[in-house]
Amino acid sequence: MRKFVVPALAAICIAGAFAAPAAAAETDTVVVKVGYSDLDLKTETGRDALEARIATAVKAACAKPETRSIKLMQAWESCKDSASSSAAQQFEKTVAFSGI
Repeated sequence: MRKFVVPALAAICIAGAFAAPAAAAETDTVVVKVGYSDLDLKTETGRDALEARIATAVKAACAKPETRSIKLMQAWESCKDSASSSAAQQFEKTVAFSGI
């Protein structure tokens, strides 16, 4: 089965809202695998479905903090940016590899 991996720097996902400020500064790598073997990436519908799955995976890897701490909110935004950037690169390679 083919998998698409969305890595995310997700200290806030691991530490959660109960993290001490020092823990929020640490980064842990979270890997979320996104399956796409059932999709035809040669079609727009298949690519759109994969992009939707990736967006869901980014949300899973980068959980929004329940507190309004500026540090946690910045870490959450950084997590989403990093995961989305990495996923976009992998998406392009995967689509190119599928022969489009």
